[in-house]
Amino acid sequence: MTRIALISGDGAGPEVMAEAEPLLDWARARGRRLEAKHLPYGAEHFLATAETLPEAAFEDLRDEFDAILFGAVGDPRVPTGRHAEEILLRLRRGLELTVNFRPCRPLPGTRMEGLHLEVFRENTEGAYCLQGSTEPGRAVDLAVHTEGAVRRLLEAAFARARARGCTLTLAHKANVLKHGHGLWLRVFQDLQAAHPEVPARSLHADALLCALVQDPTSFDIIAADNYLGDLISDLTAAFAGGMGTAPSLSWAPHRPFRCTALAEPVHGSAPDIAGKGLANPVGMLLSTALLFSHLGWEAEAQAVEEAVAATLRDGARTRDLGGNLSTREMGTAIRDRLPR
Repeated sequence: MTRIALISGDGAGPEVMAEAEPLLDWARARGRRLEAKHLPYGAEHFLATAETLPEAAFEDLRDEFDAILFGAVGDPRVPTGRHAEEILLRLRRGLELTVNFRPCRPLPGTRMEGLHLEVFRENTEGAYCLQGSTEPGRAVDLAVHTEGAVRRLLEAAFARARARGCTLTLAHKANVLKHGHGLWLRVFQDLQAAHPEVPARSLHADALLCALVQDPTSFDIIAADNYLGDLISDLTAAFAGGMGTAPSLSWAPHRPFRCTALAEPVHGSAPDIAGKGLANPVGMLLSTALLFSHLGWEAEAQAVEEAVAATLRDGARTRDLGGNLSTREMGTAIRDRLPR
């Protein structure tokens, strides 16, 4: 039995989760043995209880579930973002979900249709380690990189490039970030020598971004640290149709615990449109497809991706893509194209 935890979170998170949850019922009807359980963690729970993600709940997720389907966290009623940090970043770091995979496959009718670009972003360290200090006239943010996490991320990127038969590019700034990005460059060069069958190169991130805008087709897979990977993948989301269409999957390639993956859309909680039916569920549905693939359910993953493409090819769109469908209507239109 595969056990999946559902954390809808904040803002538009519950709306897009409501469109993804029926995919689990559909997979179950096709013979997949799965159990899904809703967990309450998010701003509403925090404001009512002052509780973010209790240790007992984290341990239950870690040891009793196989994966997490996540909506979004972030709420203006918690201006410090404390609950978001203690939920999402705790899950990423505590479960050692080193690899954050963000594919860019532009959807039918979008300008870059046919592009196949993927970003491998280290997910637990770097500038997002939340270490630093603030004092009068001075602020410090630490960026911490360890060889273990860097190597796991880059090994996953090399493996993917080998499987696809495509090129791999490392984004870095080792010319100025000599310690942290120097480590990235050394590990990359080590793996480059160990995998001569993979066409691999390293580029300064500023030059890479310029080239990416000029000709995204010159890239196949990009690997980067947490900070650069976040920025680069948000840019590539624009090629695919916008943030509402962008999926992601975080996973632990070394499988330290039972729970090895977390799937979530890239778009965040979008509090400005929450509750209005304006959120695009495509990113959430494609994230669910990535989770299906991670679980080995390739037929279901492919069917969801094909249903999304067919829906857009038929002209059905939410407002961010130039259409007029609501979140629920778009989700229904996609699910109606799934095989029974």
